[in-house]
Amino acid sequence: MSKRLVCICNGITEKEIIETLKKGARTTADIQRITGAGTGCGRCLVTVDALVEEFPAQQTPDPQLRIGFDERFNV
Repeated sequence: MSKRLVCICNGITEKEIIETLKKGARTTADIQRITGAGTGCGRCLVTVDALVEEFPAQQTPDPQLRIGFDERFNV
């Protein structure tokens, strides 16, 4: 997992996006709502989409890590 900066506008790293996916996010819209990635200029949306698609959809989120989608997530 990389600490590579994906969203420059909001300072969101690849690691933060992967952690958000592990906690139950399933779509790019989920990632945007929770982390703010892709809500500025939008240039990172291609990368965010790719990370979402690469993440195994069948992976069940760890119930102890599950996030509430009404809150903003900060790693």
